[in-house]
Order: sequence, then C-alpha cells, then structure tokens
Amino acid sequence: MTSQELLNATLLHFKAVKARAEANLNIYLTAVVGVGEHADLVKEIIELTKTITEADEAIKYLENK
Repeated sequence: MTSQELLNATLLHFKAVKARAEANLNIYLTAVVGVGEHADLVKEIIELTKTITEADEAIKYLENK
C-alpha cells in the first residue's frame, strides 16, 4: 500500500465519522424518535459536536498533506 493510499483511507475514515455524527445530531435536533433513547440529550449533543469538530480538523489537516 502506498502512502497516498493510506492517506486516502484515513481521510475517508474521518469523513465517515463526521457524516455519522452529523446524521445522529440531525436526528436529535429534528426528530422525536432520538429523544426517547437518551436521558441526557445535552450531553449527547455535546459529544456529537466534539466528534464532528475533531473529525473536521483531521480532514482539514489531511487534505493539506
């Protein structure tokens, strides 16, 4: 595997992590179905926001390599 292939695989990983967290966050903010699963919604939203921002920073870093 080349270094470019490794870089691309890592970039795709972080894009998938970000997309998943954004999808879950959207459910918590717009759909009642996500509300019943977790008692502490604010904590869940904070964690998803952290996941999104961390993935976004990793994506920006890797895209500049």
